[in-house]
Amino acid sequence: MARSLSFVYLFVILAISYIGGALLFREWPVTSLEQIIGLYDQRVVKGSEAALWSPIVVTLSFILLAIILSKYKRVRFITMFLGAIKCAFFGLSSTYLLSTGLKLVSYTIWWFPFQLISCLLFLILCSVLSPPFFATPASKKDRPLTAVPPLIALLLITQILELSIFYFIK
Repeated sequence: MARSLSFVYLFVILAISYIGGALLFREWPVTSLEQIIGLYDQRVVKGSEAALWSPIVVTLSFILLAIILSKYKRVRFITMFLGAIKCAFFGLSSTYLLSTGLKLVSYTIWWFPFQLISCLLFLILCSVLSPPFFATPASKKDRPLTAVPPLIALLLITQILELSIFYFIK
């Protein structure tokens, strides 16, 4: 029961954050959003002219920040918030892409599925690093972190696949 509850919890965070990012798009001017979205993924704003290494650096930055936040008990709760922020950027970028006239085929092949998988994997990583209140172990020992390296590897593989499809489509 606790395992299925954790995935429902993660999907709720993903959905609410995605919708929050999409609603945030309506409230800010597009020029300000281009700067913020450019920090998250330059390919959304600049297209194929963006640097190849940029999405990988952003993914590694999110991973590194989540690991650093999970090490300290006083700020460990921010780890899941960081996952929600990544999902909100996903919603914000998706809405920007669709509003600027990206072809729906490119969106459905390139952007949406890989970002959805990436956000879900990142939320799982955040959940492993800082378990939610209902999945906290009964003993106060630290949770084994054997799932962290495979999750990081899956995130990087997803990012590389997304990059290859992006440059194949463009």
